[in-house]
Amino acid sequence: MVADGLIVTLAVVLLLVLIALRTPIFVALGVAGVAGLLGLGGFTAVELVPLALVSQLQEYALVAAPLYILLGEALAVSGLGRDLFAAAHRWFNRVPGGLGASAVGASTVFGAMSGVSISSVAVIGRMAVPEMLERGYKPAFASGAVAASGALAMLIPPSLMFILYSSITGESVAQLFAGGLVPGLVLSAMMIVYIVVRAKVAPANAPVDPDRFTWRERFAAIGRISPALLLILLVLGSIYTGIATPTEAAAVGALAAFAVTGAIYHKLGWGNLKRIFVSTAQVTAAVLAIVGAAFVFTQMLVLARVPDAFTEFIVGLDVPATVIMISIMLVLIVLGCLVDAASLLLVVTPILVPAIEELGYDPLWFGVLLVVNLEIAVITPPVGLNLYTMKSVVPELDLADIFRGIAPYVAIEGLLLAIMIAFPQLATWLPGLLS
Repeated sequence: MVADGLIVTLAVVLLLVLIALRTPIFVALGVAGVAGLLGLGGFTAVELVPLALVSQLQEYALVAAPLYILLGEALAVSGLGRDLFAAAHRWFNRVPGGLGASAVGASTVFGAMSGVSISSVAVIGRMAVPEMLERGYKPAFASGAVAASGALAMLIPPSLMFILYSSITGESVAQLFAGGLVPGLVLSAMMIVYIVVRAKVAPANAPVDPDRFTWRERFAAIGRISPALLLILLVLGSIYTGIATPTEAAAVGALAAFAVTGAIYHKLGWGNLKRIFVSTAQVTAAVLAIVGAAFVFTQMLVLARVPDAFTEFIVGLDVPATVIMISIMLVLIVLGCLVDAASLLLVVTPILVPAIEELGYDPLWFGVLLVVNLEIAVITPPVGLNLYTMKSVVPELDLADIFRGIAPYVAIEGLLLAIMIAFPQLATWLPGLLS
C-alpha cells in the first residue's frame, strides 16, 4: 500500500511538472496516468486502458456536448450577441454602470443558449467592451464585467460542465440543469448589483450614460431578441416538461439555431458554415481528448484505491462536515488557478463524490457547487481561459487591467459558494419541484 501511495505521488508530481512546462493538458494527464498504471500493474494494467477509454467516450450523456457546442457556434456568427447587448442596454441604461449591467444581462441570456464560457466572452466582449471604453469606462471595470459574466454559461443550462459531471457520476443531466438555474440567476443578479453599487460609489469607473430610450424602443429591442428567448424556451422547456431528453433537446436546439442564423440573420454563407463546423470540431475534439486522458489518470487513481482511501480519511476526521466542505472548496479554488476547469472536474469528481455521499451530502447539490467553483477557475490567473479570451477579442486591453477587474467577481463567486453551503435548497429546490 505504501508503494502504491509512492507511485501515485510520483504520477501527480509528473502531472504538475508537465503542466508547469506548458504541455497540453490532455498529454499531461495521459502520460502521468499511463506512467502510474505501469508502476501499479505493469503492462497488464495499461492493456485495459483502450477498452475502458472507448467505454467512457461512448457514454450517452456526452453526445449532447458537441450538439450544444454546435448550437453556440451557430449563434456566435449570427449577430445575436449584438442584439442581446443592445436590448439589455435599452433596459439598463438609466442605472449607474448601465453598460456593465447590460453586458452581464446579455451574457446571462447568451449563456442560456451556449454552455461554453469562452464563447460567451468572445461574442459579448467583442461588442460590449469597446462600447464601454468609448463611453469612458475604466478598462478594468469594463473587462471584468464581461470576463466574469461569461462564466455564467458554465452554470446556467445548458452547461457543458454538467454534462461532463453526469458522465462520471450518473446524475441526471436534466436535474443538474435544473439545479444550476437558480444559482446562475442569483449570481447574475449579484454581479449586476455589484456593478450598480460600484458605479454609484465611484462614478469615475462608469460615466453616466447620456442615451435616452422610449418604452417603445425598449419593447422593440425585446422583439429583436425574441428568437433567442424562444430558442431558450424550446431547449429548456422540452427538457423540464419531459418532452425530450437533454441530448434530444440539444439536437433540436442546434437545428433551431441554424434556422435563426440563416432565416433571420442571413449569416449562413459558406464562410460562416465552415467557421461553425471547424470551430465545433476543434472544441469538441479538445473536450473529448481531455475526457479520455482524464479517464486514464482517474483509472490509475482507482487502481490505487485513492477514492476509497480519501473517503475513509474524510469520514474519519473529527470535525463538522461543513468545515470539511469549506476546506474542499478552498483546495479546489487553488487547484483551479493551475488546471483548466474541465480537467479539474474530470479528475476530482471520482475522488470527491464518494466522500461527499458518505458525509450525507446530495451529489446533485455538490455538482452545482463544484461548477460554481470551476467558474472561479476560468477567471483566475494564470490559467483562467476567460481572461485570455477577453484579451484576444479586445487586444488593446492590458492583461493587468483584466486581472485587476476580475478580482471583485472572484469574491462574489466565493460569496455564492458560502450561501450555497449554508442554504443547499438554492440548488435542490427546483430539481425537487420538477422530479
